[in-house]
Amino acid sequence: MVVQPGLTWNVKDSFVAYVEALDDGAAEALSPASRLEAGFHFPWDEAVPVRDPDSFSGALQFVGAVRFAGHWGALDVELRDPRIELAGGAGTLLVRERGGLEAGKMLPFAGLEAGPRVEGADGSLLLELSASLTGHGRLLLGGQYDAGQPLSPLQIAFPARHGRP
Repeated sequence: MVVQPGLTWNVKDSFVAYVEALDDGAAEALSPASRLEAGFHFPWDEAVPVRDPDSFSGALQFVGAVRFAGHWGALDVELRDPRIELAGGAGTLLVRERGGLEAGKMLPFAGLEAGPRVEGADGSLLLELSASLTGHGRLLLGGQYDAGQPLSPLQIAFPARHGRP
């Protein structure tokens, strides 16, 4: 298993395909996020310690953003600095509010359920989570999807065990 530590997620495959098919559509990663074949990659926030995945509890913070634009400015969605809050194998994916009055406010974008875990020979760990859209997420995507709609699965790559606190 060779993966980059952090969060890899394609948001919603059909939404990304729709945006990219528009004449002026763009789906782009904003640094330090990047785009990989598997989706958008958000590195760990170095200011926040990486939690031990064995407990499936706590907050996991990532940095960077993905921006979707099209329809000559009518579509402009930015998902920034995703944070995952887990407890007992379930949780929420939150994104930083854009343009709000409260700096740093996080909005619940997706509900999460922990899935398979794959451990690498070096002690690294890959955790897969299924995701479904929340009411806030529905609004952030323009109201065209219903709350509860499945999203693309997320993959969290934890560094090798010897690198975890």
